[in-house]
Amino acid sequence: MADLATTYMGLKLRNPLVVGSSGLTNSVEGVIACEEAGVGAVVLKSIFEEEITAEVDGVVASGQTPHMHPEAADYVRTYGMENAVGRYIALVSDAKKAVSIPVVASIHCVSATGWLDFAKRVEIAGADALELNVFVFPSDPESDGRVNEQICIDAVRSVKDLASIPVAIKIGSFFSGLAHTAARLSEAGADAIVLFNRFMRFDFDLEKMELIRTGHLSSPEEMYPTLRWVSILAGQLECDLAATTGVHDGTAVVKQLLAGAAAVQVCSAFYRNGIDHAGVMLEELGSWMDSHGYASIADLRGKMSQETSANPASYERVQFMKGSEQKE
Repeated sequence: MADLATTYMGLKLRNPLVVGSSGLTNSVEGVIACEEAGVGAVVLKSIFEEEITAEVDGVVASGQTPHMHPEAADYVRTYGMENAVGRYIALVSDAKKAVSIPVVASIHCVSATGWLDFAKRVEIAGADALELNVFVFPSDPESDGRVNEQICIDAVRSVKDLASIPVAIKIGSFFSGLAHTAARLSEAGADAIVLFNRFMRFDFDLEKMELIRTGHLSSPEEMYPTLRWVSILAGQLECDLAATTGVHDGTAVVKQLLAGAAAVQVCSAFYRNGIDHAGVMLEELGSWMDSHGYASIADLRGKMSQETSANPASYERVQFMKGSEQKE
């Protein structure tokens, strides 16, 4: 039987399957269910920076959230902001007492400051690591892209200066120089980079003439941008890489590990199939390893990365020429 044990950010995991930040991990009961399903670690549902820095009474009383990130505003309407930080710290502490797998805290932040005390508090509460979900939407024509990149870099550096637990940063693909930004994040002290954040999508309701949320869950086809970039970045950075978005079965886990991922985060597949689907995915992973002669995760990790390829240019090809004329 293949040994699925691995390490991620220096943490020992019984396997590389991680439940990503989501409603699946927003309670102690949910975290326990994840452990019982066999996953290697969990990332708790993110707390939003706005919840940490906003004047709770004023925001809740007015019912207005004009300056908030849209996802945060939705979170506020759903769950409320009263004692948000205290509840989150309690979740970290209680989850750590309830399970033996690593518990990673998560914060959704849009700046590099204003929430740093929170990072130290989750460490004291027992979190094994902290995942920074950092993104500033590049919609301002007056804002240089380097400014947005620097927010991510400064966030990592600030937390690493303050806390001693491992720090991961979850990013999107909206960087003109993605490899360069990843290298700077690694140099700033990130213990892992999570590729890629899946952002809220909207559509138009043509009858109500308003925006509506759509595409809540990922599809398997969304895995491929992550697969490309994990393959390209693997071996070039000092930090680990975690793959996420579009991973729905054990075959996808195998591919991301072959690309060079140290861990693979999953959410949508568990929403669709239940958390027990983790056992199915792990069985598929183990069976593939056994049938292909891999005794451990370390044996296969990065075997198909760009760094190890005999044709590295193929990883960067984005268009294909027609090889021959198609016969009528």
